Amino acid sequence: MRRLLSIVTMLSLVAFMAVGCSQSTTDNTGEDGDTTEQDADADADADADADADADADADVVVEDDTADHMSFEPAAQGGVLVIGQQQEPDTLYTYGGSMLAGSHILNSIYDGPIEGLDYDYQAVILTQLPKLENGGATMQQVSVEAGEQYVDGETQEVVTATETVGDLSQMTVTFELVDGLTWQDGIAVTSADSVFSRELACHQDTPSSKYTCDRTISYEADGDTKVVWTGLPGFTDQTYFTNFYTPLPRHQPNGDDVAMADMEPLEILEDETFTRSPYSYGPFKIDEWASGEKIVLSRNENYWRADEGLPFLDQVIHRIIPDTNALLAALRSGEIDVGTQGGLNLDQYDALVEAEEAGEMKAHYVVGTVWEHIDFNLNPFDERVALGACKEVRQAIAYGTDRQNMVDVIQKGKTKVQNTYVPEDHWAYPPESSLTVYDYNIEKANELLDGIGFVDSDDDGIREAAEDITCTITTNIDGDTKDQVIPAGELLFQQNMREIGVEVNLEYLAANIYFEDGPDGPLFGRRFDLGQFAWLTGVQPPVGLYWCTEIPSEESAWAGQNETGWCDPEYDAIAKKADNTLERAEALPLYYDAQQMFTDNLPVMPLFARVKVMGTTPDVVNFRPNATVNSETWNIETWGFAATDSE
Repeated sequence: MRRLLSIVTMLSLVAFMAVGCSQSTTDNTGEDGDTTEQDADADADADADADADADADADVVVEDDTADHMSFEPAAQGGVLVIGQQQEPDTLYTYGGSMLAGSHILNSIYDGPIEGLDYDYQAVILTQLPKLENGGATMQQVSVEAGEQYVDGETQEVVTATETVGDLSQMTVTFELVDGLTWQDGIAVTSADSVFSRELACHQDTPSSKYTCDRTISYEADGDTKVVWTGLPGFTDQTYFTNFYTPLPRHQPNGDDVAMADMEPLEILEDETFTRSPYSYGPFKIDEWASGEKIVLSRNENYWRADEGLPFLDQVIHRIIPDTNALLAALRSGEIDVGTQGGLNLDQYDALVEAEEAGEMKAHYVVGTVWEHIDFNLNPFDERVALGACKEVRQAIAYGTDRQNMVDVIQKGKTKVQNTYVPEDHWAYPPESSLTVYDYNIEKANELLDGIGFVDSDDDGIREAAEDITCTITTNIDGDTKDQVIPAGELLFQQNMREIGVEVNLEYLAANIYFEDGPDGPLFGRRFDLGQFAWLTGVQPPVGLYWCTEIPSEESAWAGQNETGWCDPEYDAIAKKADNTLERAEALPLYYDAQQMFTDNLPVMPLFARVKVMGTTPDVVNFRPNATVNSETWNIETWGFAATDSE
């Protein structure tokens, strides 16, 4: 009985397995290996960029669960908490970078404005998430005339009308700030600060996504506490209630006493006043940044939640400790109170268990939104044989892959095998009866390969095509097809029965080479057989990753994320309809159908979601890392030390 694949590092002779230069997995969530996250105002862009953030629970319309998420346990008043993190931020300007290291600190400066916990959204500095059902949003039917812009309902692209187009839905959403929001200098936070933020975000010189900007007619202040967003006709994204921009301190002066509002976007990007010490309306404010050493924050006396006794702490110090072993040692000895993700990892698992058993610390393991997968190339750009074109081959590899072993060995059993592009606790995860699930089954794998004509005729442990095998694929949204032929004698898998029974042939590439754009890049130039890397899932299911129009090619100037070459116009139609359906309950069956098609055709074999590892000393309270918020400091205003009996 043959084993086709065993664990992630055990692929067949013909497999092109490309991963990070010095590690077994690589993701494209940031540059230079940094993990990235998006702001609340950019969450609606996640599907377009395939970098989504987080969404919710169940098969009903999203409900605000703010009270539960924002609750906290009492803690001792005062104290200094030291956080150890591996990387130093490149900037603290909201639109200047996206490093996780920066997010750890920005959560102290800016509350919310909208959190994305547990695959859902929660209002933080807004009175509510404004929706159609609570009156915070309205929708009307409008028409546009020739020369006016609107969003095409099929493609979701901005187009210019060549004639009158009627019956277009247009949304207006009103956001209202909570009472008492104040900058650290005592000046009130107003709607104008959010309007200013949007102007910066949408400026061509600001390195941020312009997806929502391009689909917005207006974003205007209505008094001091309300902002009204109006979308282009036809733009009806499901996360319309997140199209709010984090307020920025337009009145803050730089070193030359020039207010932020009077500076050009490029000047702000480079000014150390705004990149290293921006004003805060959050629980803490920046006191000191000693490069390469530490960033020190102290209590913001004008914090809007002060009447709740928050923040508990007097001071927070972020120590930069690049060496992960040194960071763990500092946590075990009590030199630091919190060790962040990245600074701790599963390679230290035995030491973490030992430290926890000794009562030195508490380890936290959280299944994140970064999911590993192996992609099949159905339509190579070069002349290689398209082994991935045959669905039976793809399914056989999936049945022959012991993904549970990967979870147990690589992720220490702290995550689960993933069956589709959303995890089991995502609100859009279908009933498993509607998915094709590939449990480890060697007999089924062999049966599929035998059935399609791959046999080991000379009993040398090598499968080959007994005769020409032809598999037909769809190549574009118009439904054009192409026959992919696997010639007789083409090798499929080479096995040697030593230990694992599979011979391995991997090619390790540095990330800058692996993720290079086509035509030269092996992945997005579609010059591979199998490729392993990671994507982010998000609040909205990332159905758009696998649209026909996302296949990188010469015609698309090598843009797009669907490097598998899989194209199914029916999938595209269902997935786009799901994305364009405002009510979650109505969209849910469509998302189920899309995932049924995806798992049956299997252009991608999901493996598992990565585990984030963090640690605290035993006396730290209200440390509640969440799967769908990148930084664990999201609720740092409630962090503190356990109160003693005398407190």
